[in-house]
Amino acid sequence: MKKKIESYITRNYYQLLKIAKKLTNNHDLHQDLLHEVILQILEKDDVVLKTYDDDSIRYYIVAIIRINWNSKTSPFYYKIRREISKYTDLTPILEIEEDQQQFEKELIFSILEVSYTELNFFHKALMDAYLILGSMNKVSREMEIPLTSVQTYIRQAKSKIKEDVNKRLKDL
Repeated sequence: MKKKIESYITRNYYQLLKIAKKLTNNHDLHQDLLHEVILQILEKDDVVLKTYDDDSIRYYIVAIIRINWNSKTSPFYYKIRREISKYTDLTPILEIEEDQQQFEKELIFSILEVSYTELNFFHKALMDAYLILGSMNKVSREMEIPLTSVQTYIRQAKSKIKEDVNKRLKDL
């Protein structure tokens, strides 16, 4: 009977790997889980496995995978998941990273705001209109300035802001 199961696993390994990946919701341990289940099945007594024919071997393997993944009393949990869960509590690290990202966003926003306020009156007025109206065509019509001029002045304002922000970030 073991040869029958070994043959089934060999023929359907990649399909079983996909099943394990799906049952674990694409967790990194899906391959380890499948290998552990295969070892468990091959270590089983022939008497237990004789009740399964070729059609139900797949169902049996999937059931063993599901049990090993979901149960906190399974051999897989005791060998692998329990040990990994001790070291993978990343909540404090993720909170620190989120705080750092939020700080960086606020810092960049404040630098951007300062750079924006330092624009000359004309560039600032055009940028305000552009931000409110949403398009250069509307700014051109509303302010009665040629479209090419509006495009040029807005491009200049953006590049001044970008240069100023980059300079201030380098100084930090």
